[in-house]
Amino acid sequence: MKKIELVNFKTSKDYEYNLKRVINIIKNSPADFLLFPEVCLTGFDYENWDNVNRFAKTAIQELSSLKKAFALTLINNNKNYFCLFDNGLKYKRAKYNLFGNEKEYFEIGEKPKIFEWRGLKIASLVCFELRFLEYWQSFRGVDIIFVPARWGKERMPHFKTLNNALALSTQSQVIAVNSANEFSWGCSFDAWGDGVEVSVESVLVEVDFNKNKKIRKKLNIGIQ
Repeated sequence: MKKIELVNFKTSKDYEYNLKRVINIIKNSPADFLLFPEVCLTGFDYENWDNVNRFAKTAIQELSSLKKAFALTLINNNKNYFCLFDNGLKYKRAKYNLFGNEKEYFEIGEKPKIFEWRGLKIASLVCFELRFLEYWQSFRGVDIIFVPARWGKERMPHFKTLNNALALSTQSQVIAVNSANEFSWGCSFDAWGDGVEVSVESVLVEVDFNKNKKIRKKLNIGIQ
């Protein structure tokens, strides 16, 4: 996996429309992998909470039929799941650290942890989870950390700084996207803290895993 598409998706109130747009973007992308923002299919539509949860079944069924690899989060059974698809749903984890009024609607999930996919060590931090440094320590040296978010516009300087610091401290590739409903911004930062920041809806970036390995050797902080 070298080419990744960062999609700072804007969510409408029409779930079916959002799903069709996501599927269309995936099918037409030249990327090896795509990352979409947190709850991009429905948003945090608390006024229609039962409908949000019911829609998960339709979404998972249609997304599982796609032949390309991608990740997003979706709401199912009152949990916010990070889902990685690759010819089917390959990995899911429900968000553990809930923010604000999420605590009134969501059940707590599982703490972020490392998983393997296509021979790579992967980790995910869903939005607010990015602020918890205990995960940073455990993720040192993983190949990629995905950060799908719906981060508030007034706190965007925090989001940008934290993602860059996460890449530097873990010496990992950090791939983040944010909902355009809040503030369109995404990034791909390598172990040196260099990379790409984007504010448009969609951008293709290339990832060099060998470069990160070389950086770990040059700046040896005990990461293999």
